[in-house]
Amino acid sequence: MIEPLARLGYASKALIYGIVGGLAAAAVANRGGRVTDTSGALRVILSQPFGQAILIVLALGLCGYAAWRILDATMDPDKHGTDFGGLVVRIGNVIRGLIYGALGVEAFRLARGLRGSRGNEAELWTARVMDLPLGEWMVGTAGVIVAIYGISQLITALQLKMDKLIDLSVVPRVLREPAVKISRFGVGARGVIIAVLGLFLVRAAIMNDPSEAQGSRESVLEIANAVQGRWLLAAIAAGLIAYGIDQALHARCRRISPVL
Repeated sequence: MIEPLARLGYASKALIYGIVGGLAAAAVANRGGRVTDTSGALRVILSQPFGQAILIVLALGLCGYAAWRILDATMDPDKHGTDFGGLVVRIGNVIRGLIYGALGVEAFRLARGLRGSRGNEAELWTARVMDLPLGEWMVGTAGVIVAIYGISQLITALQLKMDKLIDLSVVPRVLREPAVKISRFGVGARGVIIAVLGLFLVRAAIMNDPSEAQGSRESVLEIANAVQGRWLLAAIAAGLIAYGIDQALHARCRRISPVL
């Protein structure tokens, strides 16, 4: 049961990131788009014909994906191990599970007509954690882990090798090399965004200021503003679309080991 849900989750992510990247590309081209995040993409879907039904399917997929990621991290069927690199991947899987589980819950709420999240969710959760004993240290540690994970994704992308867990035998041979390059470009672009997210968390912890924590939308804008260039925003938009393609490949081609 978990494998179909995991694949549906990958397909859900593919659609969501395709929308986020497409909206950013439209903004660059002055076609009425905007820089948004995954929550914003859910609202775009809701506004479309059959949007409520689509959101319910996405919610099921995202929650199933979250459950599989957490099981994958705790039971380690993919044999990542307990060395430093393996632990980073497994901790990253837990974080992804929590993030996409929350996104799945938000999709359910929107489909039911309930109010979804607004504003900077990263700031909200950072403030809650900082209210706990040693909260600043917890936020700072989480930021370092997130940044390391993002950098590791960028390094992986630069190697231009497909994930060993992806079986491209179902992809026509002539399309395999382009598919790998597009996939790696997408993973690298998202890795940069994740690394910036982690740095924001570290900065929030150092300054003891939750408002320094930023979400993916703010991270994209920060990266673009750093060089004051529309071309960089266009590259990020293309990268997010490429990451959507990468997730579509995962939905079809990833080997998913039994975890139960």
